[in-house]
Amino acid sequence: MSKIHDVAKRANVSIATVSRVLNSSDHKVSAKTAEKVRQAVEELDYRPNALARALQLNRTMTVGVIIPDISNHYYAEIVRGIQDEADKEGYNIILQNTDRSQKRIVRSINLLREKMVDGVIFSGGIINGYEPLSVLNEFRERVVVIGRHDVNFPAVMVDNISGASQAVQHLIDRGHTRIGFIGWANDSTTATDRLSGYKSALAQNRCRFDQDLVREGRLTPESGFVEAQKLLSGDKAPTAIFAANDQMAYGVINAAMEFGLKVPDDLAVVGFDDIPLSSFFVPPLTTVGVPMFSLGTSSMRALINLISGKISSRIKLHKTKLIVRKSS
Repeated sequence: MSKIHDVAKRANVSIATVSRVLNSSDHKVSAKTAEKVRQAVEELDYRPNALARALQLNRTMTVGVIIPDISNHYYAEIVRGIQDEADKEGYNIILQNTDRSQKRIVRSINLLREKMVDGVIFSGGIINGYEPLSVLNEFRERVVVIGRHDVNFPAVMVDNISGASQAVQHLIDRGHTRIGFIGWANDSTTATDRLSGYKSALAQNRCRFDQDLVREGRLTPESGFVEAQKLLSGDKAPTAIFAANDQMAYGVINAAMEFGLKVPDDLAVVGFDDIPLSSFFVPPLTTVGVPMFSLGTSSMRALINLISGKISSRIKLHKTKLIVRKSS
C-alpha cells in the first residue's frame, strides 16, 4: 500500500508539495509540478490516509444522517438529495436507520459521535425526549433537522398544514362534507400538522369536525387498509378519505374495493407525499407533492454552511403542491 513519501519520491518533489496538491492548498504549486504529483498518485494507486487527513483539516469530511425507515421512499429520496449534495463538496455520509425507536436514536447519535462526524442531519422520528436531545446537543452548532421538531436546531421543513388543507379543500370543492382522516401517532409534529390542516379546511368551510372520522395508522398500506375498513363499516361512512401519506392511501383504495366501492365514484381518496408509485397506482392517486429531493439537498447545504461557520436562516420552508389525479 503506497504512502505519501512514495508519491513524493516518484514525482521527485517534497512531501509538503504532494500534500498541497492533494488538499488543494492555497500555497501555489506550478501546473507542471501538480500534474507530476497527480500522475504519481495514479501510477501508485495512492489513497490518502483518512485519519491523517482528518487531523490535518480538523474535519473527517463525513456527516451522519439519521432516518426512521429506509424502506419508505419518502426518506430514501431525501437521502438521495443529501448524498448528491454531499458528493459535490467531497463529504461522505454514514446512514443510520432507527425504526422510530428512542433507544436506537440515542445509540445512533452516540455511534456518530464516536465516528467523529462533522455534523448530523436528523429526519423523521422524535427527538424531544431528554436523552436524545442531550446527546444530540454534543454536536452543538452542527445539527440540522428535517421537519418540525420544536427543538432549537436549524430546520428544513415542509408546509404540512397548508398541504393538508389543500387536500381537504379539494375534496370539499368536489362536494364532499363527510371526509375521513387517517393519520399516525400524534407525538409526531408532521402528523399533528397534517391533522391541523385537515381540521382547518373543515372549519373554513363550516363542515362539522367528527372525531369518529379520525383514525390512527402506522404509515403503511396495511394500516391504511385496516383503518379504512373501520371507517367504511360505520353507520355514517365518509364519502371521501384523506390519508396523511400515500402508502396508507393505497390501503384505503384496496379497502374500498373490498367493500365493493368504486374510487372515486363512491369514495374519493387523497394521499400525501407523491411517491413515484402514486402516479401508476390504479386509479392514479391524487396527492400532495412534497419536494423530497430538495429537502435532502437543502439540509446538506445548511449543514455544510454550519460546519464552515457561514450564517444562514434557521428555518427553510418548502411549499407543497396538490397533484390531482383520478382517485378524487
